[in-house]
Amino acid sequence: MSRSIAHRVVAAVAAVALAIPAGGIAGTATAAPRAINFLCGDSQTPQVMIDIDGTFARRDNSWQSPEIGRMLKFQCYPALGRDAAGEWILVPYGSTRAWVNKSAVRFADGMSIDQLPPANQAPPAPPPKRLRLPGVPTLTPKVQQLYRDAVRAGRTPGMVAVIGDCNSEHPVYFGRFGAGAFDLTPYPELQKTAQAFAASFKRVSVATSGSFNAAMAFDPTWSDPKQCKSDEGPLPCELRLSNASVLLISLGTGDTFTWRDFEAHYKAIIEYALARKVVPVLMTKADALETKQGGAPADYINSVVRRLGAQYGLPVIDFALAARQLPNGGLAIEHNDNLQKIEPFHVNEVGMDARILLTLQTLAQFPAIAPPARRR
Repeated sequence: MSRSIAHRVVAAVAAVALAIPAGGIAGTATAAPRAINFLCGDSQTPQVMIDIDGTFARRDNSWQSPEIGRMLKFQCYPALGRDAAGEWILVPYGSTRAWVNKSAVRFADGMSIDQLPPANQAPPAPPPKRLRLPGVPTLTPKVQQLYRDAVRAGRTPGMVAVIGDCNSEHPVYFGRFGAGAFDLTPYPELQKTAQAFAASFKRVSVATSGSFNAAMAFDPTWSDPKQCKSDEGPLPCELRLSNASVLLISLGTGDTFTWRDFEAHYKAIIEYALARKVVPVLMTKADALETKQGGAPADYINSVVRRLGAQYGLPVIDFALAARQLPNGGLAIEHNDNLQKIEPFHVNEVGMDARILLTLQTLAQFPAIAPPARRR
């Protein structure tokens, strides 16, 4: 099987598995999807409902504009205005605003994009509020020294590589921040951190994709054949391409049915990074798929991540802890095509922003180091 085909197969299989209704798997065949009415509730502001799978919010009203977040089918958003061409709709999205194309949404009966005001006439966005969340680790002197050693060994200071699943893909995590879709105004103390790690937020990792799990880290089947060597797994490829000094590990959602092997694969990722003078930063997740669908003990994967963090003396960004204070636990409300609720696993807009914030607050604790001078 070619690597490009393998990527498509795993995504399709995972999509079927993760669309299981929240109540479990019924004993009879699933009925064909039924016609869905406009689902958004009554509001003084016109609303749009996302009407297709797999669309993304955009920073600007253009297909060439950066993607800054995932928009799931059946989600509703206030429609604040339209662009001059009548093709794009401005909506509130997390701490900022975003654009969605009219081809991806449905209006209520009798409503159309032409009835929206021009976007420049939309009321100003409310000032962003400062989030105060638990879950930020304290970097120990040992970890700070590991970072100094990484730079001394030739690793690029301020470069963070990411290995993760759908919630760590570029548009919903580093790319969202890099495109300016997370408002730093309430966090002036993080401006220097954002500048120091700016290159990280522009880089698209080859070790993140939907349904990515811990077992895939070293398997060349899942590598990008255009960027990686034929015998190179996604993680070795990403660390070679980025020359990162820090590796952010955000895995577990894709290990719903492979949770029994999760710890061994996760340890291998940690040890591979450490052996190559890269500082691992671990992160927990907000969903409970391995328990609700995979039959694992409660909080199994997060418990493994926390325990391995303690065992290796590494920082753990506890997003699961922070998510308890967010709407819907930091996760989107999700349905299948029959409008049955499924176990949520995609982070919502507030969850995306919280992950970015916790990451910046963690990176702020790494010492500022210039790369070593080149020998003449």
